[in-house]
Amino acid sequence: MLLRHKKSMRHHWSIEKVETLSTNAIIRKLRDFDVDFRRKQFLVDVKRFYSAVELADHWMSLIPSSAVRLDRDFIWMAAIVLWRRLAPDVVNSELLDEMMQRGYDLKDERRLEECCNLWLEVWGHLKKRFTSDMSSIEDAERAFSGTELLLNWCQHLEMELWNAGLEDTSFFKKRLEFCREFYRMFPDTDSLVIENMKRGEADSYFFLSEIEKGDDTFEKLIEEFPESAWGYIGWGDMYCLFERDDRVPRDYDKAERIYRLGLDNATFDRDAILDRLQDLEEKRKT
Repeated sequence: MLLRHKKSMRHHWSIEKVETLSTNAIIRKLRDFDVDFRRKQFLVDVKRFYSAVELADHWMSLIPSSAVRLDRDFIWMAAIVLWRRLAPDVVNSELLDEMMQRGYDLKDERRLEECCNLWLEVWGHLKKRFTSDMSSIEDAERAFSGTELLLNWCQHLEMELWNAGLEDTSFFKKRLEFCREFYRMFPDTDSLVIENMKRGEADSYFFLSEIEKGDDTFEKLIEEFPESAWGYIGWGDMYCLFERDDRVPRDYDKAERIYRLGLDNATFDRDAILDRLQDLEEKRKT
């Protein structure tokens, strides 16, 4: 009966409830739960851990196994709230996750420029965490714990920078810089992702009317990935698929040469090249 009574008295915490407590009250309650909280040490620890939850796990690992007043929910929520109050300038994974999710909300609202600017701010914070031994984006996952996998989120960022660039070409500059940073930092990432990032860099040059750089970058891309159809497709598309200014004129003959180069070399997704050639033939008739 006694154990059942103690269980029924367990407090159900939420972040909102913890936030109603004063800082001193939170600290006192942590100490009630055998967490040896010291402000000076806390300000050191927030620079040692990426997230408040990781810090809370550290606290709990130090609690004696004989402790009976442990409340794990309160401890990790307290870590989040105290981090916000006592170390607001130290960005943790919880804040980055909130910023990522806010970006998805902005994307759904079609506020693409705001989404991209917010996500680029997140990227700036994440870059400070990446180390030289993280040679793939999968390796870098250990530097962030949140709702999204970095592998997926980085690809979403690249795509939304493209969409924002169609409204404001300055985002194509940001896109090519992001793509370049990504493949240079994480060369051991899955080759399909690397290829997509390098294609993003290449076609961004075209939308910035830097045609020679775009051609050079696409040429390097197909040299690196000669068997993939999508380098040739992306390059050919620049000369026949998109409406831009007079500095980038349509050139159906060049597009066809590039597509046919792909037919000669690509070993997969060749049907996509044939579809492009058929579409090109239709364009010539109009």
